[in-house]
Amino acid sequence: MRKKLLIIHNRMAGRRKAPLLHRVLSELERRQIDVQLKAASSIAEDIELAGGAADAGAVDAVVAAGGDSTIRGVAMGIMGRKMPLGIIPAGTGNVLAQELGLGRDPARIADVLIGGEIKTMSPGLANGEPFLLMAGAGFDAEIVRNLDHDLKQRIRKAAYIGPTLRALAAKPPALSVSFPEDAENQRATGGPEAPMSWRSYNAAFVVVTKVRHYGGRFVIAPEADLTADDFQVVMFMDRSRPGMVRALAGMAMGKNTRLKKTATDEDGNFVGHIMKTRGVMIRSARHVRIEAGESVPTQIDGEWLGTVPLDISVSDQKVNLIAPGDR
Repeated sequence: MRKKLLIIHNRMAGRRKAPLLHRVLSELERRQIDVQLKAASSIAEDIELAGGAADAGAVDAVVAAGGDSTIRGVAMGIMGRKMPLGIIPAGTGNVLAQELGLGRDPARIADVLIGGEIKTMSPGLANGEPFLLMAGAGFDAEIVRNLDHDLKQRIRKAAYIGPTLRALAAKPPALSVSFPEDAENQRATGGPEAPMSWRSYNAAFVVVTKVRHYGGRFVIAPEADLTADDFQVVMFMDRSRPGMVRALAGMAMGKNTRLKKTATDEDGNFVGHIMKTRGVMIRSARHVRIEAGESVPTQIDGEWLGTVPLDISVSDQKVNLIAPGDR
């Protein structure tokens, strides 16, 4: 049972959801839990506060109250340490909370923070930058790049409408997505000292994800496992605008649906999306490279990162997530 918590909250995260934080605080107070509440205005502050708490060892867990960006910042402060990370989903985007099945009931959230089980995960690294959920190149990163964050604070998810329409109107880029060849094949063709061999695919939009959900409650990678030491790489192969719209519609139809694979190719890759959408491939990987002959934007956990090339791998520094015990 955790009796001492440090809660780090984002001053600016989804103001309409601030009451959830206060209701959770009330539930923790009713349970006589010792809570320290600290505000942060940047990822750098999240890291500093969380890391300081882990160094001091005076609390039983560090809790991130905000959206996925706040959670990522707090997690970066305690990566590779035993300190558990709890979540209060008080932001605009709450994909990790959705993945864990945390819900929005204040009493249940308080109970999970106090007595929830630990799920250990390996974050991803995108050009050395840690992420908990996903990295993307192309369509979604273009949306993030054009997002007005001040407007997002006022109208929340509606702020994504304009950037999404602009991204759909733009010509999809030509991305090259590369994976190391299977280790057994590598040894058979030259042993561990042989140069690394890569297999490449062409795509218009790529999401490299640790989680099943995307954009909240949509299912993009039904085989993803947050605790697995690999990613699900979702490749949207059709570079036409109608193809992109069709693929996104297929993803939207997967909302709240747990569907199984529909078809595989000769390599065991999942071909066709969760609703049998043409032009989408999903495969597992621990290492991915994304390149292009043009400037293509990239994102991690819904935050602008930069442009390709993007080198994505699994971190060896774990994060201990506090999760409901009934999942």
